[in-house]
Amino acid sequence: MSAPDRETDLSDLVVVGHPFAPIGMGEHLRSTVRALRAAGLKPGLLDVYGMDRGRDPDLERAYGSDVTRKLSRAMNLFCINANEVDEVLARLDDADFAQARNIIFPAWELPDYPQPWVEKLARFDGLWAPTSFVQDAIARATGRPVATIPLAVDMKLSAFLGRRWFDIPEHAFVVMFAFDFSSYAARKNPFAVLEAFEQLVVRRPDAPLHALIKYKGGDPNSPDRKALEARIARLNGRVQTITREMSDNEVKNLFRNVDVFVSLHRSEGFGRGLAEAMALGTPVVATGWSGNMDFMDADTALLVDHRLVPVKAGEYVFGEGQHWAEPDIVQASRLIEQVMDDPRGGRARADRARRRIRTQLGPRAVGLAAAEHLAAALG
Repeated sequence: MSAPDRETDLSDLVVVGHPFAPIGMGEHLRSTVRALRAAGLKPGLLDVYGMDRGRDPDLERAYGSDVTRKLSRAMNLFCINANEVDEVLARLDDADFAQARNIIFPAWELPDYPQPWVEKLARFDGLWAPTSFVQDAIARATGRPVATIPLAVDMKLSAFLGRRWFDIPEHAFVVMFAFDFSSYAARKNPFAVLEAFEQLVVRRPDAPLHALIKYKGGDPNSPDRKALEARIARLNGRVQTITREMSDNEVKNLFRNVDVFVSLHRSEGFGRGLAEAMALGTPVVATGWSGNMDFMDADTALLVDHRLVPVKAGEYVFGEGQHWAEPDIVQASRLIEQVMDDPRGGRARADRARRRIRTQLGPRAVGLAAAEHLAAALG
């Protein structure tokens, strides 16, 4: 543990991680930076690997001018996971790290935090978690205080794109799910979404039903990916896939152009896709368990019942002896149908969800809470 040797303020703050990477932890960092900016701070951004500069013009415009090459000697906020700690710190100046207050803000997705990673967290002066679900896991594992700082959700668009941009049928009822194979397909559970959609197609064969599955990552020859693509092929053109890399603005517009976002996840540390859909006023059907329950309830989403089941061998890193949710697919299919048959009710719930996200996860509200914790850490 370390302490700064002089009085300072948060003008020296540096946020460390992957500000330009099109991955979950990249957006984890970006949402945190947007919140801090909304609270009046202007942190420097230390891009650990520097591999993704210039790939997305929107991200370059938003974050490129604040890139720094050095840690702060006052306060650093690391938006990285514990398994990255050794490699990240090996790239940085030991003296700067030792001089500063350093907080780590990791993600995690199961009830118990991995014991082998606890010693990695011990190198930091403070611990943050994005939801009470993750906070409880880290606090129990480390025996240390953990601050719950949510991830800000701000879905401003740089340009509006319609369905035609994405080749989505204009008059279809569109069911969407998005995931990354690197986040483990078993946890994200895309097959459950397809099964719920299949059941709906059987019940309503003449309805203009269209599913959109956005996915990335994974070996194209992996059994999971091949099984997913075979399942999609059996739906005879009713399912559209998007696998190309998309800009930040395209992703936001994609959420805006569908009728319902469905996540039958087995566990979420935060649930960014769900929060973003809610922020854009898109109705949500989701498993009623894990991190997403911090910002979601029956008033703002259609929650799917579940039972807790053991995590099977190989389904998730450090999953042995842990449990997660198995959602009720039949109920999920009926809830999707409810959104289709009651568009007015769906819009009303989506409007409440949008207000909830703006109030609870808006950048200024999150940023003020984060700044307060940072200032307290400086002492």
